[in-house]
Amino acid sequence: MEQQQDITTSALMQQLEAKLPKVNFYRFCQLLEQITDYELKMGTTESPVDDPIRFAPSKEMSFPAGELLCIEREPYLKRPITVRTRFLGLYGVDSVLPPVLLDDIVCKADGYQAVIDFLDIFNHRILTQFYRIWLKYHYPASYLNGGKDPVSRCLLGLTGLGIEGTHKQIGTPVSRFLALLGLVTQRTRTASGIVGVIKVLVADCDVDVEEFYTVWVNVPDRSKLGDANTSLSGNSVLGSRFRECNQSVRVIIKPRKAQLVEPLLPGGQLHQDIMTLLRVYLGYQVEAHLVLSISSAFLPRTQLIGSTARLGQTASLIQLNTKPREIKVNIGRYRGLAA
Repeated sequence: MEQQQDITTSALMQQLEAKLPKVNFYRFCQLLEQITDYELKMGTTESPVDDPIRFAPSKEMSFPAGELLCIEREPYLKRPITVRTRFLGLYGVDSVLPPVLLDDIVCKADGYQAVIDFLDIFNHRILTQFYRIWLKYHYPASYLNGGKDPVSRCLLGLTGLGIEGTHKQIGTPVSRFLALLGLVTQRTRTASGIVGVIKVLVADCDVDVEEFYTVWVNVPDRSKLGDANTSLSGNSVLGSRFRECNQSVRVIIKPRKAQLVEPLLPGGQLHQDIMTLLRVYLGYQVEAHLVLSISSAFLPRTQLIGSTARLGQTASLIQLNTKPREIKVNIGRYRGLAA
């Protein structure tokens, strides 16, 4: 009883009570669970004693203008705090019981209170289970911050990120990958997948991926005459480097707002997040070259006392009466394995 009194006297509960006819039933139950913060959620135990309040339908037969009617308190009768609803229940407008029983309750005939007390045992269980069923099949409602709910953990398990301690290895909250389940669970890594990964972090940008991007690869151990480990028809390479295009892609990011330029540069938060997500998505199979395509209209004014312009990246000389042009800046390279 003491816990129930604390719940109804809380500031949030008083605000809800003032607007109770306008409150949604499901949302009301969620707020109750957040206020109580019990490990045992409402309707999950065998006894209603563990629930903070009771649910019962309204005894009125009028047209239901809302889902909830009022909160009843009867401390002198030692009754638990009851929230009257206007749907479901074994009596009221949605009742399926014989009209004889309903007429006795509406007219308050002799013994009607005993009938109500008996039916309320089932009414509370019906309404709480109705809420539990809705919560089970509505993933957005049962979602917990950080993806800690059971459904999110199962979904992350499909991607291999449901193992305990994974977030420490990838360096970012695993809940970010809930928006990438369709991409991460694919057996191959595609250009559209890279675009989707970046779009999750930077929605206001255009992303273009150039597949089979040609790069020069240095040969650390050049072929030499007399080398027993080198075969002329096998692994011998002429020169100190060769061109390779099978494991490299070029990712061009074009922001639509000037405010996104600074965070996308090396050292910015968005740049770090993109590199982290690419590490999880690409793994060790692909090497990605990141390029930032900036409109000259987004470049900050270069000043000796300013810290926004970077030499070699965003610093530029003022050119009057010129149309905006695109400036490409290399912002890094992701390498799964060092060559």
